[in-house]
Amino acid sequence: MALAGTLRRINDALVTGACSDVRTLTLRTLTPTPIMPIMTPSETPTLPSPALIEALDQLGTAEFYEPFLSWLHDAFGTEQCMVFFCRDGQNVSTLLYKDFAQDESARELAERYVSERHYLQDPNFDTLRAMKAGDTEVARLDDLTTDMNRRYREAFFKKPGFMDKLAIIRGTDNGNFYINLYRRAERLDARFDDPAFTRQATRLIAAMISKHFQLNEQLLQEGPLAFLSEREQQVCRAVLRGKKNEAIAAELDIAVSSVITYRKRAYDKLGISSRGQLFALCT
Repeated sequence: MALAGTLRRINDALVTGACSDVRTLTLRTLTPTPIMPIMTPSETPTLPSPALIEALDQLGTAEFYEPFLSWLHDAFGTEQCMVFFCRDGQNVSTLLYKDFAQDESARELAERYVSERHYLQDPNFDTLRAMKAGDTEVARLDDLTTDMNRRYREAFFKKPGFMDKLAIIRGTDNGNFYINLYRRAERLDARFDDPAFTRQATRLIAAMISKHFQLNEQLLQEGPLAFLSEREQQVCRAVLRGKKNEAIAAELDIAVSSVITYRKRAYDKLGISSRGQLFALCT
């Protein structure tokens, strides 16, 4: 029926002398509608991994860390991850640490890095403290060796056995995030040698970390307490709520002398010496 109608319109055009319209009418009517090619399995766009999807779904919650760290490990071969935060351009606190091979290594390194103020010798510290909101800076270990002193390299690279590091610094209005990915046996994923891939991957990692803590300010405030013992964290949280030693002791059902001991240990690990410095670090 469609073909018959087309032929009839062509005949009418010939009869009326509208011959100039015949070619246009014929081409427009008879040209088949383009068929979209069917994608083969190899051409199908790659979907995010289940761990990445779960991490995105858990942004702003305490359940974010496990899928996020699993994704870094599975996708890029990351063996250790450290995330630090610099709010005031002077002090650095720990938000996250994980070592997939040596569980205590990350905790010990994070504690030393902050409590002993080794971040002052970190070649990235000047960039971290001065990063503007919205900017992201990326550096590999090879970019940092000339500015790294021998003792710092020995403590944070040679002794733990790290051969490579990818550092991501993300500036925000509330402070700057410092994300570090490490590898022992060999260099990090070879795709990071591609500048285009590095820009996209590090932008995603930085965005996830910054958005996670922006969605839950409480997690950001408690981040500096990450490597304290459970009791030390309880004491510090009570101090942050404005409680005195006696009230903390009653709340935790421990002696006042124990409160003082736990608080001193916590302050030593955090590299501070007063209640005021604790508030400055966590608020």
